[in-house]
Amino acid sequence: MAFYSLQSILKKVLRDAKLPVNLDAYKVFHLWEEIAGEHLAKHAVPVRVDERILYVEVDDPVWLTQLRYMKGDILGRIGRRIKRGVFKDIRFFLKNG
Repeated sequence: MAFYSLQSILKKVLRDAKLPVNLDAYKVFHLWEEIAGEHLAKHAVPVRVDERILYVEVDDPVWLTQLRYMKGDILGRIGRRIKRGVFKDIRFFLKNG
């Protein structure tokens, strides 16, 4: 009987399952601080992924404005760290209350 690593088995199962979502996109939750930087990550947190759009909650209106200007740069960082084109857009919104 041959032995296979759990990683190789999981890759095959996930590939064969043909899931309707891109699992690479969800890496952003774990890697956000590395991608955004420690300081920015204190003010903005990814909260969901929907149809290749990343939704990021921001705690302050000034940061919200700044992040909208930084969108292209952040998408580039995500592309370099996770996978190019994993997101088609980022939508920033202000945290309620």
